[in-house]
Amino acid sequence: MIRISLEQHTPAVTVAHVTGDIDLATAEEFREGVAERLASGEVFVLDLGGVTFMGSLGFSVLVETHQETERRNIRWAVVAGEGPIQRPLRVTGLDDVLPIYPSVADALTALTTVDS
Repeated sequence: MIRISLEQHTPAVTVAHVTGDIDLATAEEFREGVAERLASGEVFVLDLGGVTFMGSLGFSVLVETHQETERRNIRWAVVAGEGPIQRPLRVTGLDDVLPIYPSVADALTALTTVDS
């Protein structure tokens, strides 16, 4: 089971808090939740600190999201926390590609201080 709850930080920045396992059964729900953030065109933080497991489909969603945000010039950030997805991000090299921050506060600071 996966849960995505939205928190409006400022009128232009949303934090999507994701909890649960992102696996074969929930990857499409994760993809749809992220797609909604992309469709809004707003700056967003994807907080994965509450994710207890992420399979390859979940990591594919992150790569697709990165490509789409670059194409559409949407600023975003990923918070991986200290949980179980931290190591796979390092091993795959995604931590060098994705805009990853240690906390939601750090991500929000980075996104709100960047000149548009």
